[in-house]
Amino acid sequence: MKNLLLICSLLLVSCGSVKQPTMGELVLSQPAILPLDRGAVVKTRDGVYTAQDNEVWHSDQRFRELERKGY
Repeated sequence: MKNLLLICSLLLVSCGSVKQPTMGELVLSQPAILPLDRGAVVKTRDGVYTAQDNEVWHSDQRFRELERKGY
């Protein structure tokens, strides 16, 4: 009985030993710029956005780089 409990506990512990990815390991693909033509429809979490003119959206990383350079 004691051996059975020991084996079961080892099996349960080994089930949780799978390493989960952390935010630093995730690879997210995001373009540096997103050019939008006038009238382009973009679905956002707040609704639908329609570009009024030709626009260029910059990623957060690209914006910060441009901000450091002083445009």
